Amino acid sequence: MKIRISALATLLLLSTGGVSMAAVELAKIGSKAITDADLKALVGTVSDGQKSQINGDPDIKNRMVENLVVEELFVQEAEKTGVSKDKEFQNGLERARRQLLAQKYLQKSVQPKITDANVKKFFDSNKARYSQNEVHAQHVLLKEESEAKEVLEKAKKGEDFETLAKKYSKDPSAAQNGGDLGFFTRSRMVPQFADKAFSMKKGEISEPVKSPFGYHIIKVLDARDGKPVKFDEIKDQVKGDYQNESINELIASLKKANKVTVYEDKVKALKF
Repeated sequence: MKIRISALATLLLLSTGGVSMAAVELAKIGSKAITDADLKALVGTVSDGQKSQINGDPDIKNRMVENLVVEELFVQEAEKTGVSKDKEFQNGLERARRQLLAQKYLQKSVQPKITDANVKKFFDSNKARYSQNEVHAQHVLLKEESEAKEVLEKAKKGEDFETLAKKYSKDPSAAQNGGDLGFFTRSRMVPQFADKAFSMKKGEISEPVKSPFGYHIIKVLDARDGKPVKFDEIKDQVKGDYQNESINELIASLKKANKVTVYEDKVKALKF
């Protein structure tokens, strides 16, 4: 897994100090040298394909050196004006340090797991996720669970589902389509929604399903089979999913080990 860092963050976090005996000077700002080691450190953060492109284009290398020169000019002037002593700068520096530490820990913890064998095993264990089977469903989206339960009761009593969606759903499109999502594959929906919809029978209405968008009441209208999917055709997608799953598992284990509590009522009341 490669952790991406923004270009600006990369420039801020690179060190251009300490010229070794074997270093090749590429530019100089006063007594400060920009060396091949500085450029190689910068290139070390990009993909092999980008490295190949850089090696074949002198203009790119010249622009990279120019960026380092400009950075050094800014750094030197900032030091003269005492910017490094500003509280805002110190807070930003600490924030950058924490982010880089977190990124490095994540990289070292997850990267070794992302092997071809593990990715294939993940695919074999989750074939339903990559199925091209489709479900045709409607939904009503509510902000609070209590609201969702009230709408569910109305649906159970026989009130028209499309009418309920138009009247109560927070989905902006519901006013026009009555909550009709058409046919969709599992991968098109968030996992919580998809897992429920694909486990339901035609005509069934679900209990409230929580997702990042709120609470859904789902009604399945129809279902149809799709073509089989081969691993080699979606290997990159599976690899990304397995990586995300591994990260989520790591986060969950750390939360459990450290007994994390989030006071949602206080967070909700917070103003900036």
